[in-house]
Amino acid sequence: MKLKATSLAATFLLGLISVACHAQDFSADVVYLGNGKPDARSAGTGTSPHRSSKLYVSKDKMRLETRGFNDTILLVNRGEHTNFALFPARKAYQPLATGPSEYFRVENADDACPDWQKASDQKIACEKVGHEVVDGRQAVKYQNKGASNAATTAVWIDLALKFVVKWEGAGTGAELRNIKEAEQAADLFAVPSGYDLLKPQKAASKGFPQRSR
Repeated sequence: MKLKATSLAATFLLGLISVACHAQDFSADVVYLGNGKPDARSAGTGTSPHRSSKLYVSKDKMRLETRGFNDTILLVNRGEHTNFALFPARKAYQPLATGPSEYFRVENADDACPDWQKASDQKIACEKVGHEVVDGRQAVKYQNKGASNAATTAVWIDLALKFVVKWEGAGTGAELRNIKEAEQAADLFAVPSGYDLLKPQKAASKGFPQRSR
């Protein structure tokens, strides 16, 4: 009887672990910030042709859709160290040297400096600031003490998602809103069949823009 109870308890715990892992997959709207305040032009208010971007995350994979003047999709696979820009209107894709360093997953939200330094293509003098609330969710803020004008100055790591849910730079930034925790479809993070490879272009070969304008 004890063996059966132990087996049931182990099965229950494994189920909880599985649910917890799947809970780290999520989708969210990306609201861009200007001077620390939400940018209404990117929030879908109808006052501008720009709409909010959409982010999908599954483990070490990410899909960022910029919706507006030039609809572009960024696919990042940190496990395989690959980055692609998709151009749906042209049914084309292009490899990128780097992805956006503002978004990354961490092992421990309370000790995220090593992961931020690893994810960034710039030197990060990371310092933990402390716990804060971002759009109703518990997060930990970190700042880059040696940030240049072009670097990210601060990031907020969600405790449950172990992912950046807010970042700020020199006069700009972004915050994730309407976060929905759910397992994401695998095809969201793959280059669609029928897409042709674009020839390298100097203007698009060094990474992905932080925001559409």
